[in-house]
Amino acid sequence: MKRTLVILFLCIVHFKSFSQNKYMDSELDPNRLNINFRVYDPNTALFMGQLSDLVYEDSLLIDNYMQILRKRYPDWEISYKFLNNKKSDAQALLFCTKNFMIIAFRGTEPNIVADWITDASFWNYENNPSLDNALSGMPAGHGGFRRSLINLIQEEDLFSEIDLLSQKMHPELKRSQFPIYTTGHSLGAALSQLFMECLRFEGYNFKGAYHFAPPLAVSCSLREQMKFNFGSIVYDIVNYKDYVPRAGRNGVAHFGQFLRICDDGEIHFEKEAYVKFSIAEYTKALKYHKLTNHLAAIRRDDNKLQEIKSRSSDFSCMGDEIIEKDPCKIEN
Repeated sequence: MKRTLVILFLCIVHFKSFSQNKYMDSELDPNRLNINFRVYDPNTALFMGQLSDLVYEDSLLIDNYMQILRKRYPDWEISYKFLNNKKSDAQALLFCTKNFMIIAFRGTEPNIVADWITDASFWNYENNPSLDNALSGMPAGHGGFRRSLINLIQEEDLFSEIDLLSQKMHPELKRSQFPIYTTGHSLGAALSQLFMECLRFEGYNFKGAYHFAPPLAVSCSLREQMKFNFGSIVYDIVNYKDYVPRAGRNGVAHFGQFLRICDDGEIHFEKEAYVKFSIAEYTKALKYHKLTNHLAAIRRDDNKLQEIKSRSSDFSCMGDEIIEKDPCKIEN
């Protein structure tokens, strides 16, 4: 019964959860991207957030917007590829310049049943010998998210598309040299969490990720390994007590640096933990989950890196009355 309620809640909370704002060209200025992902950077977070938002659109709008960016930033020779797997309704936008590629995965869409099924299929799966080489590097974790990523890799030739685009933009660089970053909101953030290990396994130059409202996706048994490999270059940005990033706790975890947007809009670096909250607070879940609210907080002048670091502590967002629990040690 508890899991059924979680599934229904996820279906409701995802309704049109992406932002409705017009895209800000200045926030997609490639010059604003800090390629050093070992340091949190608000401009980089906004760049990644705008791409996470844009990937929700249809191919025609994406193409029109890319034309705008090409005219505004001609020196960067921007190119892209939009992939849409109709079987599992999984989408990815490959945004590429001569110096880097960003892969943005689309999140849940409210009117797509396949997305609901993906979110609800939270059983923990591992790799098996039947998987081909292109999939053998995928971490164990959330079954629905894994299936969506598998369909993008197998049916949309994701790796081949990455190779074609990167070679087109910078043919002198080998696969192991061309920088690749990933991002996504909600379900898209889940796919990003799983895909970075696939990139590393296949010999790509993965350089970091920003995730917005990321669900739990990777098996707890791999958490420490993933933290070791990627923890210093991955940022999980969660809005206060958003339910989605902690739903379906079935032996899965986050592994990136955890930034919580407080109820007052301030951002804090915090230690991640499952924190109980009241039934009344569930009514704000949709507000907390929207990507537009994440971006609004990141834009605030008082959420620059130094301000965030100066006020951060373990649970400074949550107040004194909390029940701290490790997400990997919760009984379902």
